[in-house]
Amino acid sequence: MATSRNIDPESRGAVHPLQVGDRAPSLVGLLPGTGAGRDDGLEQSDCPTVIALFAGGEELFAGEREREAIRAQLRALGAVLIALSPDLLWVFRPDDERQSLEPAPRAPDGGPPALFGQCGVAPTGAHGPGLCGLFVVDARGVVRFAHRVRAGERITLRAAVEAASRAMLLPLQDRAGSSRREFLLASLLTGFALAVADACAPAPPLRDAGSLPQEQLDLTLQINGQRHGLRIEPRVSLLDALRENLGLTGTKKGCDHGQCGACTVLIDDRRVLSCLTLAAMAEGAKVTTIEGLGGPEALHPMQAAFVAEDALQCGYCTPGQIMSAVGMVSEGHAKDDDDIRELMSGNLCRCGAYPNIVTAIRRAQREMTATPPAVKGPA
Repeated sequence: MATSRNIDPESRGAVHPLQVGDRAPSLVGLLPGTGAGRDDGLEQSDCPTVIALFAGGEELFAGEREREAIRAQLRALGAVLIALSPDLLWVFRPDDERQSLEPAPRAPDGGPPALFGQCGVAPTGAHGPGLCGLFVVDARGVVRFAHRVRAGERITLRAAVEAASRAMLLPLQDRAGSSRREFLLASLLTGFALAVADACAPAPPLRDAGSLPQEQLDLTLQINGQRHGLRIEPRVSLLDALRENLGLTGTKKGCDHGQCGACTVLIDDRRVLSCLTLAAMAEGAKVTTIEGLGGPEALHPMQAAFVAEDALQCGYCTPGQIMSAVGMVSEGHAKDDDDIRELMSGNLCRCGAYPNIVTAIRRAQREMTATPPAVKGPA
């Protein structure tokens, strides 16, 4: 925020440099079309006005690509931007089709140098070219935020506006008791403060991820008839343990949210979603994956049926489909095709091979059970 400590030495002679709560200085004579109207010189508007003071030329404001990004962010904020250097003026209204730089007018009251002085900013850029100060004025012409760039601070105009737009994501309860325009203004100030903090804060020392302290868990899993000792974090899912630690990549990671069924395995002959099951929960149980169901020389009846009935296209969901189908048959609830469709509804096939999948399951079920199911409805 604006304090006596961050007022540039070249501007400390100004009478009462601009502070939060002050009336904004008049822009009469600086902006096109402001020769009449309100006595503070700001155009009648129901939106905040951002005044950015620069030391330098046109290239310091923003390039064409940056301007389009700023346009989108300002439109979201409902704000108008006025960028001023000792020689150039840029009034950026986001809804205007074209934006152009103009020579800064020389007003009778001193023009840009006088405005820089009132704001407590040196027009020569004591700390080098770039953004020297940013001030936000509300619709009543009152300064709601004032920041003067100090030594070591470097921030671009686009970064400041983008940070303001991100601040619009504040929770709804933070807006209680304030109007929409006041909230927009508060969001703009918060966003700029975050941008300045990001630009000025020293970067923390980098740490190798392997050096971070992690709790490890020793456990033994019985998978496909073999015992495997593992040391993993307690948060590791059974799916990740199978794929990353044991190299059993037949079990597929689809959604990783328990919605597609591609990761289905059997635990004690019951089908489960391994992406939603912690590996530690499977200790002491018998885990069966697609690799343990059958091999090329001795296919499981369900695997053979999927091949015979061409119940796959890309094949990514097939391991989960087969494991789920084996578990479903073992459950003994699938009496007809409608039951198969219902009980397999948690396994998605984005290629749309559902009719052949139902036919394959029905074929395998006849081999796996003594009594074949009744056929009802189209496949």
